[in-house]
Amino acid sequence: MMRPHLCAPVAALVVFFAAQAPAGAQDVKWRHDYAAARREAAETGKPLLLDFGTEACVWCRKLDGTTFRDPKVARLLNDRFIPVKIDATKYEKLTSMLGIDGFPTLLLATPDGKVAGRHAGYADVSQLTALLGKAPAPNPPPSAGVVPASATTPAVPVPVPVVPAFPPPAPVRPAAPMVAEEPTADRLLRAREQIDADLAALHAKIATSLEK
Repeated sequence: MMRPHLCAPVAALVVFFAAQAPAGAQDVKWRHDYAAARREAAETGKPLLLDFGTEACVWCRKLDGTTFRDPKVARLLNDRFIPVKIDATKYEKLTSMLGIDGFPTLLLATPDGKVAGRHAGYADVSQLTALLGKAPAPNPPPSAGVVPASATTPAVPVPVPVVPAFPPPAPVRPAAPMVAEEPTADRLLRAREQIDADLAALHAKIATSLEK
């Protein structure tokens, strides 16, 4: 169950935070369709910034009314990133898969969906800039006339970096060479010959005893 420890439906605070927008603010061109945003990222080579939140999240609204209204931040996101608003109540499976249980949570991903960084909670301009600085250089878009794989296949959720649950198996060492076993028939013949020799020796011993 997701913990709304960073959210609270307090209308008065929402109004206050909205009033803090800096002068000359501009809007971030948010995408709201996750699958379409993934395809756009694959086609343009731009990294994604996923903003996970809910309508009742006060700190999400503060983030929208302050940091995301900063002209430099908005211009940077619009020019170099694919910014995506993720409503955690609509994308519950994706939110759970990524281990997100508090809002807002910002997640940076490469065009092919690999997580490059994350920030939990409200982020000011400097914190957001530091997160965006972890993004790799944009990849060049596919060549003209080439249909990207993402256009013909379903979008794949952004994967969480995975640490193996178990250490890799130790390398298998070659077994020491074994002495070839004697064939079964030969072993039986040798055993029979040994028994016959033992019986002959026993008979000779008995005969010697009787002669005495």
